[in-house]
Amino acid sequence: MSSKTLCHIIRAVVIAAALCGIYICAAILPSVGRSFTYWYPEFAQAYLPWLIFLWITALPVFAVLVLVWMASSAVGQDMVLTVRTARLVKYAAIFTFGDTVFFFIGNIILLLLGMNHPGIVLVSLFVCVLGVSLAVFAAVLARYLTKAAALQEEVDGTI
Repeated sequence: MSSKTLCHIIRAVVIAAALCGIYICAAILPSVGRSFTYWYPEFAQAYLPWLIFLWITALPVFAVLVLVWMASSAVGQDMVLTVRTARLVKYAAIFTFGDTVFFFIGNIILLLLGMNHPGIVLVSLFVCVLGVSLAVFAAVLARYLTKAAALQEEVDGTI
């Protein structure tokens, strides 16, 4: 598979993920929230704070998609082992970790304000473990991309 083909595939996946994310944020989250307020009227006052909270937590996800889009151009040019690509992956790790921490703290704050259920906090812990795992993976990848970029520059300098 050529580098250009991989670039196009990555960009198609980014577009699909962005469209799914927009649909989830614009249609599914409000719909599920209204369903919760219908079935559990005691949480009706929590609908808008939760919706805003979830929309805010979605912003770094879209930022990571932008970073992946930018990194895909390096794939298309067959120049993945660069400091720029490593920096993009590092930023993705930071955004992912920060968003995970924000999501966890937000869940706890909403629980303390009486706008969350302990069961939701427990389920959100699985999401947080996934987020931290992805952040660690991206950080490790960024670290090795940085080392590979240094080796690549050294090899290019000796040839």
